Amino acid sequence: MTILLVALLSVHPFYDGNFSSLAFRTTSIFSNPAGLGLQPGSEVMFHYDYHADQPDIIRPGIVFKYFGFGWERVDTVNYYEAGVGYKMPGVFSLGYAYQFGDSAHHKAGFVSHPTQQLSLGYYTTIGEVFHMFGGISIRPYKEYITLSCDIEYEGIDSILDYHYGGYIQPIDGIKAHFFTNKDFHWKTGLEISLGQLKVGGTYSHEDERISGGIIISASPYKTFLPDKKKALILNLDHAYPEIDQKTFLGIPIKTVPGFTKLMGDLHSLLTQERIEVVLVRIGDLSLGQAQIEELRAILERLHERGKRIVFYADFYNDLLVYDLACAGDEIVLSPLGSVNIPGLAMRKFYLAGTLEKLGIETEIASVGEYKSATEMLTRTDMSEADREQLDALLDDMYYPLIEHIARARGKTRSEVELLIDSIGFFNSDDARAHGLIDTVLYDLDVSEYVEANYGVTRTVYLKEIADRRPVGEPWNDNRPRIALVLAEGTIVSGKGTPDLFNSHGIGSATYVPIFEAIKNDRSIRAVVFRINSGGGDGFASEKIATAVARCAEEKPVIVSMGDMAGSGGYYIACLADRIFADHRTITGSIGVFSLHIMTRGLYEKLGITWDVAKRGEHSDMYWGLRRFSDAEYEKELKESEWWYDKFTSRVAQGRTLSQERVDSLGQGRIYSGDRALSIDLIDEVGGFLDALEAAKEHAHIDGDVDIVVYPSRSGFSLFNDNTQQSRFLYLMPSIELK
Repeated sequence: MTILLVALLSVHPFYDGNFSSLAFRTTSIFSNPAGLGLQPGSEVMFHYDYHADQPDIIRPGIVFKYFGFGWERVDTVNYYEAGVGYKMPGVFSLGYAYQFGDSAHHKAGFVSHPTQQLSLGYYTTIGEVFHMFGGISIRPYKEYITLSCDIEYEGIDSILDYHYGGYIQPIDGIKAHFFTNKDFHWKTGLEISLGQLKVGGTYSHEDERISGGIIISASPYKTFLPDKKKALILNLDHAYPEIDQKTFLGIPIKTVPGFTKLMGDLHSLLTQERIEVVLVRIGDLSLGQAQIEELRAILERLHERGKRIVFYADFYNDLLVYDLACAGDEIVLSPLGSVNIPGLAMRKFYLAGTLEKLGIETEIASVGEYKSATEMLTRTDMSEADREQLDALLDDMYYPLIEHIARARGKTRSEVELLIDSIGFFNSDDARAHGLIDTVLYDLDVSEYVEANYGVTRTVYLKEIADRRPVGEPWNDNRPRIALVLAEGTIVSGKGTPDLFNSHGIGSATYVPIFEAIKNDRSIRAVVFRINSGGGDGFASEKIATAVARCAEEKPVIVSMGDMAGSGGYYIACLADRIFADHRTITGSIGVFSLHIMTRGLYEKLGITWDVAKRGEHSDMYWGLRRFSDAEYEKELKESEWWYDKFTSRVAQGRTLSQERVDSLGQGRIYSGDRALSIDLIDEVGGFLDALEAAKEHAHIDGDVDIVVYPSRSGFSLFNDNTQQSRFLYLMPSIELK
């Protein structure tokens, strides 16, 4: 017990390790294990406590994520401590540790940060003697001043001592502290952070004990040292789905980060002055047209903050990617590369001829002159109405691209159009001659070129910067929370769980509970609903839209539309508080259809025949073995009109428009984001980051937030469980844009 008390009363070289309400990471070892749950990370600590006439105390320790292990040696006595912390939802962290060796006991504690100005802590040993610490810390002026107090108990009602003190941090990375006990046996110390290396020392006046320590962390602490100028390398070489996806049969071997994660990481660069240049290396990039627009927008914001943007690629393979590169200060191309900008086109395929050869017939009850999703089954080419809306979409996308390129490359719009129409494909020599690029370099020379020409001393990668942000104080974890709900794919009844091939849907059985949980979670202040969907099942769309509306009654719901939010994708958005779409987002398609496929002709070609015995005139109506009767088709058409009426009434409700106006804007027609804004189908043109700022505005939040992402995509099914339970679909056509 004597050894235990000596250890407990020894001075910790870092101020945080001396108070129950402040311990975190390695300063939690041998004090309050709840601190292990506050900020997961990896670091090691060595603590040496010296006194001329008493045993020296040596304390090495290591932390990995939420787990900590330490060894303490007092003279010839050794004991060890293993602990774990857990951050609970909200403001509490709990911890447990077990000490073994020459002394053994259990330890339990908690830390709570109710506000960014207040921290509470408590821990106790559990064994022959209950030795307890409980206390409070406050910050009257941000992180620059901290005041602390602890009361030390032995047993339930025996106060041994109390400790109080504080520190000042005049600049990042330097802390001067002072604390004392009830008898005014004072201690003072200094801590200095050099980034990933942190050193500290404390002198105890009463017993002339000196304590020194060092912490080496995988993540840097805030420091007063000026940072070196860096160039950040951004590799864009794959698709960026809205939802993080597994890359091998749904098994979590490797995860492709989602698009919103990419945008959030790039947004964090706005405040990182050490990054002076962003080198964007384009590889096998596969982004949607609206995603490219949002990526261009954040790069332009970085440029406005004084950061230089350099693009490099072996090939700029289409007009959209080249337009993205025109957001840079400099466009670099491989000496044997090319710039291919033949224009912009949309194409659709048609199966009517194939179905005829197979003996398959279709009957479609569709509402909406422009509702062209079914034309792939009934036609061999575009209808006039479909061509009209696709031409309008191309105009809205193509001509702004021309303007961007002309402005970036110092040309007129006519000159850019002439280059596209007369040549279209440029090898590196031609691209340089026509002013489409600035220089040519081999891949291995690009980083050296950037360092030499832009005055930076080293290069880093985005993942390195995003995942290694400076270690803050635990108080900073109590930021307001915003939910980010990601919805990508076809809207279906059921869970929409990813299958072996990562095909997933927006399942009503998944998303309805998500919005209900968010509605009831008081810690979540607002919702950003990110949608990339061409629609799907009408009944599932209605269930999700209802859940969104219920959630919006309790807290702001802001929609961010990605590449498309058409038909059912628009339906689930229309009842939100505010809707954002990009200039190039394909939106609208307010319409409905039901599809009846008759396969009897195919069976006959295969020599298969059917016969039916029935009771009830319509009992075999949906088997696909006969056509609808006239009365049945009229009934099916009226049902489609009924679903269309529900669709237009929902949009009218959400957008505060008359149903007649919604009908005139609907009829299955698709629009660009710009046109959707002009006809009041959306509120603003902007991307995910703009929607996030709007959510903060609606929730009256200033500063940073914690983003809670839904749904979790940790599981998968052997086979896709997506089901279409209703016959009526809010589904827009599939369009390939290139």
